[in-house]
Parts: sequence; C-alpha cells; structure tokens
Amino acid sequence: MQTSAEYTESLRLASTLHESAYLRGIRLNSLEAKVVDRNPDPPYSVVTELSPSVSVGEKSITFDVAYEVKALADEDEVFHISCSFQAGYEHDLGEISLEMASTYGDVIVLATLHPYVRELVHRVSSDLGFPGLFLDNLDSKDLFRLLSEEKIRKGSTEDLA
Repeated sequence: MQTSAEYTESLRLASTLHESAYLRGIRLNSLEAKVVDRNPDPPYSVVTELSPSVSVGEKSITFDVAYEVKALADEDEVFHISCSFQAGYEHDLGEISLEMASTYGDVIVLATLHPYVRELVHRVSSDLGFPGLFLDNLDSKDLFRLLSEEKIRKGSTEDLA
C-alpha cells in the first residue's frame, strides 16, 4: 500500500503523462457471456470486477483491462459477462515509469473505457434475453476514490512489465 506522499507523487506524475498522451485507439479483445439461471426475476444486483494491466513502449503505452460483470438474484448468479478492452496511447515524454503509467491507467484510461463497457454490458444482457443491465456512471472522481480505497486491484510490479 502506498503512503499518502507516494500516492500524491504518483498522481502528479500521472498528470504529467496526461498532458502529453493522446489516444491511438480502443479495441475489444475478448467477450464471453454465459447464462447460469434464467429463472430468477429482476431486479438483479450487479457485481463488477476489473483488472487493469499496462505495458510501456518507447513512445507508447498499452492498457489492457479485463472486466467481469455478474448479475445476481439474492446471492445466486443469473448471468455473467466477461470482456477485455485494450486502449493504446502515444506520448511525447522522454521516459515514463511503470508507476506513472499504471496510475494514469487507473484513472484516465478507466474513465475513457467505462462508457464502452457500459454500452456493451447493456447490449449483451439484452441479447441474452434479460432486461438491459445498466452499470453506474463512473467519472474520474469515482476512480480516485476507488483507488484510494484500493477497490481497483493493481497488479504487482512484475504484472506491469
């Protein structure tokens, strides 16, 4: 766990990257949907887990984010949707650290990808024959809060390479 000073420095570095980075593109890398039980009626509770990872090139950064969305009736799974997105960025900085890129990804990239995930989950849940599932809006303030509460799982330094 980062100290408050380390976290503040990490956000400062991510802000520096944000000023230089521009989005090259977003792509859906995988999608899987599975119905577990068609019997329970809505409303469903929604559990969303995400696992971001990052790889740093000379002037580029690639973020892969895996999402697992489960619809539950009581505690029983009704259906789940798993997907992964990739976002590619280029930057004009000389060199960036994995920590800088990781923090940037945990805030800016997740805020960029979330609308795509929301739309995909809504569409796929409808295609499965259920009412369209809505994920909550997510903005940068929410992401900063989730990061500070460690509800976004950050990989180890080995996972970042």
